[in-house]
Amino acid sequence: MQHTFSATSVNLYIDHQCWMGGVMLIRELLAVAGTLNAREPDLAAAAMFDVTLVGPTLQPVRSFTGPLIVPERSLRNVPQADVLVLPSFYGVAPDRPALVRWIVKHYERGGCILASASGVRLLAATGLLDGRDATCNLADRRAIAASRPAVRLSPQSPLVIDGRLVTAASIAPTIDACAHLVSRFHGEKAALKFARYANSSRQLSYEQAAVNANSRHQHGDARVEAAQTYIEQHCCAGITPDDVARHVAMSTRTLARRFAAVLGLTPVQYILQCRVEQAKRLLARPGNSLRRVAIECGFSDEAVFRRAFKQVAGQPPSAWRTLLSS
Repeated sequence: MQHTFSATSVNLYIDHQCWMGGVMLIRELLAVAGTLNAREPDLAAAAMFDVTLVGPTLQPVRSFTGPLIVPERSLRNVPQADVLVLPSFYGVAPDRPALVRWIVKHYERGGCILASASGVRLLAATGLLDGRDATCNLADRRAIAASRPAVRLSPQSPLVIDGRLVTAASIAPTIDACAHLVSRFHGEKAALKFARYANSSRQLSYEQAAVNANSRHQHGDARVEAAQTYIEQHCCAGITPDDVARHVAMSTRTLARRFAAVLGLTPVQYILQCRVEQAKRLLARPGNSLRRVAIECGFSDEAVFRRAFKQVAGQPPSAWRTLLSS
């Protein structure tokens, strides 16, 4: 079977002291994504991602345990890609002005960036994470906070997606970050198949909802953002717009007006969307009946849940569950 995917270009940066295992894990996972969806043993024919190893020069770099990795391109001659990956490094992350300029240029041209573990330190050093949400390895939290205090760090979160910036705290969530790249560039069905292979279907369901939530927070209205956070944390507890308005010290009418201005939604619609996103996460767990999911998400009965789910997701919950298991 011939695949119908157009390969997404990926530049994977390598430098001295990089973790070779992490570099190869990302490269091979993205290669596997193509073979899973095309059922094509020829890696080139099945390619969903075209990954290029990029070094500071074309000279081999020495990984932190000793083996050499040979770059396929250098910073001077590599074309723009759809995705830039910054893997983990041992010790101090690379400090090259040309590298920083290259990363910033990639982002300014509309590219997506995935930073894994200590690669987040390198991304933070560019200033691109200032005022943005990110996660990091706990060992790097103090250094990032000291050098770039404007970064909104959540090291307790394994994976954070803020628009085109994806940060993974360690190796395990890097697998889920790869699932996100599959979803972002090739669709949810392909991503679900990849996630099951990589044993991360539950994380993918959670992460996909996190993508939607993070993108909705990028509007600059701090009071609305506080209301959104409250709704996301309590949406299944029977809250009303009046409860939300009281929490953020705002009238219900003003809350509705500001929600409409920055989100194009009413508070009621936002509450419903968050409840359905929670339902998707619960549906990904084997053994959860529709009735149980309906109750846990605060719906009065299964029929009401089915109607609400279809209204928000565009398909009934049974179809969503079928997609997860296909």
